[in-house]
Amino acid sequence: MSGKLQSKTLVVRQARRLSGTVQAPPSKSYTHRAIIIGSLDGSHRVMNPLFCDDTRNTIALFRKLGARIERNGKNLVVRGFAGRPELRGRGVNVGESGTLLRLALSILPLANGNIAVKGEGSLRGRPNRQVVDVLQNWGVVMKGRGRDAKLPILIEANGLIPGGKAVVEGGVTSQVISSLLIAAPFAEADTVLEVGGKLVSRPYVDITIDVLKWAGIRVERSGYRRFCVRHGQKLRPKNNFTVHGDYSSAAFLLAAAALTESDVTVTDLVNDCQGDRKSLGILRAMGAKVERTNDAVRLMGPFKLVGIDIDGADTPDLVPILSVLGCFAKGTTRIRNVAHLVHKESNRLTRPAAELRKLGARISFTRDELVIKHARLHSGSVSASNDHRIAMALAVAGCAIDGGVTIRGAECISKSYPGFVSDMRKLGARIGVSR
Repeated sequence: MSGKLQSKTLVVRQARRLSGTVQAPPSKSYTHRAIIIGSLDGSHRVMNPLFCDDTRNTIALFRKLGARIERNGKNLVVRGFAGRPELRGRGVNVGESGTLLRLALSILPLANGNIAVKGEGSLRGRPNRQVVDVLQNWGVVMKGRGRDAKLPILIEANGLIPGGKAVVEGGVTSQVISSLLIAAPFAEADTVLEVGGKLVSRPYVDITIDVLKWAGIRVERSGYRRFCVRHGQKLRPKNNFTVHGDYSSAAFLLAAAALTESDVTVTDLVNDCQGDRKSLGILRAMGAKVERTNDAVRLMGPFKLVGIDIDGADTPDLVPILSVLGCFAKGTTRIRNVAHLVHKESNRLTRPAAELRKLGARISFTRDELVIKHARLHSGSVSASNDHRIAMALAVAGCAIDGGVTIRGAECISKSYPGFVSDMRKLGARIGVSR
């Protein structure tokens, strides 16, 4: 597990020119799921996974549950525990990864004994009531802290999950659906999930189903309203799983190119199930010329961006960098359907607004919407707010601000994109690191 990292400050000066080619870091969402689903059964390789704080915690947890996971160069060799995890010790720690926490909660009851699930940082204050409620209603003995089932969560595991029908409210997170789908093949009965209301972050369910399909599991679905998994299906991956580039992380590189004198190409961006592929269409709609050749995306900036209306329901990870782009775009940028952002590593409605305002941004927000008006940003000192995506978004802003910015607490970037600073420097960004 990752311990507390030493505080890191980034000093970002205005970029003269960004140019070059960078391979996008591997998808964090696909890496999580490939390791977790691969650990349930079978033997295979996960090719080109992302190694970051969150995914290292995933590897550590599933090793503790009995999976054999070995690193072989840039790849992982995974041998699963045949649906029967055997926990070493009495507790598990998921670090600060909300994805790992939610996806693991449906798998841990397959073990035996009393299990204490712990986490770190802001994750300790985030709600888990939805997934806990479903599992409790199915007969799993588990309890979190308080009405919202916050960490620590205690589980009396008896080696089985009853399964059955459940109604899952869709307005907070899609991770509950993903969690239950992953565990469903090992349930005692068929799993039928009905979504109440509109499901947010829908592409992450598509990613889960994509990896389950690779593992030989069939998910029957009616759009995003109903999902069914027949119990007793066997995980039989037919080949290795290759993780491709992460559009969420690539969005920071592409945004920096859009705001500066640049000629930047980002590679390994394939057409998979990632919802943040929408970042390319958003950049085009704002006025950027985005060239795509096979799996490479090229921008030659700067561009005269214009404000647009953006539906952020399915792309919560893009909101911090879109807020930065909105500051530089003529007119008004509206990012709506984002009430669920209050439950991320930070409150991604209020925190990006607060930090960008320190640089002169004109941002307002309601419960469900961000409104950003064009402003001339100035240099200043800001905080990463213990949120990796806010830290990287502020660094991109610094590349386009006369006088640059200083970002405190930037060590959190290693949560998802440890190579961000080196990749930006490779392109010509002027970023210094101090402790």
